[in-house]
Amino acid sequence: MNVVSGRLRLGLSAAVATGAFLLALVPVTAAQAAGPEQFKGTETISFTDTMTCGFPIAMNMQDSFVGRVFFDAQGNIQSLTIEQNIVGTASANGVTLPQIAHFVKFNNFSTGAGKEIGLSLLIQGGTVVIQNAGYISFNPDGSIAFTHGPHPLFEGDTAAFCAALS
Repeated sequence: MNVVSGRLRLGLSAAVATGAFLLALVPVTAAQAAGPEQFKGTETISFTDTMTCGFPIAMNMQDSFVGRVFFDAQGNIQSLTIEQNIVGTASANGVTLPQIAHFVKFNNFSTGAGKEIGLSLLIQGGTVVIQNAGYISFNPDGSIAFTHGPHPLFEGDTAAFCAALS
């Protein structure tokens, strides 16, 4: 998961949705349909971001997560809640920035909308370079409906991030 760009967070949302879909393939009895299914895990995420700054950025993170999938009476997935703690680095041009994030995602499968509440930071020399914090709501197509709090990377303000890696 990327704690510095909307593209990566949406990518993880897709991964979580895929996991939820796989859970849906497991037979669910009527008695189980009323209660949520819980899951937890840890995932290593590594990729190269070539779009944010115009130069390649190696992203390496460890995502620890816990969540619940909620079903209707017929056993269909209705919603997903996932809490994530992410630690890692963003590296480019000989510079490595530590990054941390903690947030909770809520995905509603009946409407396709989602929201996130949390905080993500990129740090350089003990100083916060970029901070995405607060609440962000997504439309069913993945576009941003609205935000509360600073979300510079989601809004395309990558100057501080790119400068810190230059």
